[in-house]
Amino acid sequence: MNFLAHMLLAGEIPEHRLGNFIADHVKGKAIETYSPLIREGIIHHRKIDAFTDTHEVFRHTVSVIRPELGRYSAVAADMFYDHFLAKYWQNYSDENRLAFTHKVYASLQ
Repeated sequence: MNFLAHMLLAGEIPEHRLGNFIADHVKGKAIETYSPLIREGIIHHRKIDAFTDTHEVFRHTVSVIRPELGRYSAVAADMFYDHFLAKYWQNYSDENRLAFTHKVYASLQ
């Protein structure tokens, strides 16, 4: 659920962005039905998730909010991190956040 982070990390290739965007909904062998560039985006998304899901800071965040949010804790943590990425965007990108989101949205249409 951390779409903003995935779009930032996806790079400039529209197909990579699309793959990153749809990755959570592509299961099993369904990945084989997509073009090579979209598959690269899906795989990239999965690598990001594997890294963050095992990172000590992320795991701590999840453990702190688990008593309140239960099995939705990891999703909520993703959303929290996207919120902070949006709030402090200028620390992570030289591109204007609004311009970036418009560009990404246009590339996904």
